[in-house]
Amino acid sequence: MAFYDIFNGDADGICALHQLRLSEPRDSHLVTGTKRDIRLVARCPAADGDEMTVLDVSFDANRDAVAAALAAGARIRYFDHHFAGDILVHPRLETHIDTAADVCTSLLVDRMDE
Repeated sequence: MAFYDIFNGDADGICALHQLRLSEPRDSHLVTGTKRDIRLVARCPAADGDEMTVLDVSFDANRDAVAAALAAGARIRYFDHHFAGDILVHPRLETHIDTAADVCTSLLVDRMDE
């Protein structure tokens, strides 16, 4: 079993991950890219039992990779405020997505226990 933290390399992605790991410490493989480099889920070799946390990258841009990771047996928590398109429904996918103009990914992490 492997843990992956997949996040946008801008301030919101970095702060959201930091905030989450202060609340839920975990050793993980970090996967990030530059500001516009958002197709990041496909960079993780998902396997049965792996856990992925995705922060501040469009679900729409990663939908196919998320579906593939779920098919491989991974569990995914997804936090984002960008355009999501159609969100998959799957028992191992937990989404925290809000595209309102006054929401950032760090706020979604803060709200997760509400």
